[in-house]
Amino acid sequence: MTVNAPMENPKQLASLRDFSAQLAQRLSEAPAADVQAAHLGVRIGNRNFLVEITSVGEVVPGSAIARVPWTRPWFRGLANVRGRLVGVYDLRQMAGGGALRDEQGLQLLVLAESLKVNAALLITRAFGLRNTRELDAVQEEEGQDAAPWEGARFRDAGGMTLTELKLAQLVADERFASIGT
Repeated sequence: MTVNAPMENPKQLASLRDFSAQLAQRLSEAPAADVQAAHLGVRIGNRNFLVEITSVGEVVPGSAIARVPWTRPWFRGLANVRGRLVGVYDLRQMAGGGALRDEQGLQLLVLAESLKVNAALLITRAFGLRNTRELDAVQEEEGQDAAPWEGARFRDAGGMTLTELKLAQLVADERFASIGT
C-alpha cells in the first residue's frame, strides 16, 4: 500500500480554517430561505460546480490518501478526516475525464453525514457561497451529455458557468458504489 502525503502548507491550512469559519458564520446569520438557495462553489479540474450546502460536511486539504488495491482508478483510496475514514473519489476521472493530479494542491470535499456514506470528492478548490437566485439559468446545448448527478447550469455576473452537482444522485449511482475491479 502506498501513501501520497504532500507536505501541508501551514498558510494553506489557516486559510481553509478561516474559509470554513466564515462560511459557518454566514450560514448562521442567513435567513432559512437563503440557506436553501445557498450552494458552495467548487472547481474540479477546469469545470465549476455548485454543491448544495446541506450536502457538504467540510472542505479539508487533500493529503495522506492511502491507496487501496484492486479498486478502480477513480477511487483514489482512503483518508482519515478527523477520525472519520472516508473513501476518496476522483469525480472527473469517474465521469470519463483525465485524473486530477496530486501535485495540484487538491482538497477534499467531505460529504455530509446525512448522505449516509463516508466519502469525499477530490476538488481543485472551493471558492465560496453562491445563491442560485442570483444566477442566470443556462439552456442546455444539444448534444451535451450530462452525467446523471449533474443538474441545472447557471452563469454568474462575471460570466462563469456553474453546473449543479447533485450529491444525493451521485451516491445513489451504481458506479459510485462499484469501486472494485
